[in-house]
Amino acid sequence: IMINSTWWRDMDEVAAFEELVGSHGGMGGSQSHPFVLHPVDLPWPDEPVVGAEEVHHILKSWLPTGSASPPA
Repeated sequence: IMINSTWWRDMDEVAAFEELVGSHGGMGGSQSHPFVLHPVDLPWPDEPVVGAEEVHHILKSWLPTGSASPPA
């Protein structure tokens, strides 16, 4: 599974998936549109997915029932 974010050319910044002050740089240029690359047999919603929390819920739904780790 590969998850990528976006790059805003006018600000020369990338979107972070976490609430930190900075983030690691990513791909740019024509690869600057956010996308999720995943196996075709794992479901993805038809409607737009907005925000890291929504992505997390989708990824978590792919886990077998009862396999999620308890909170630390």
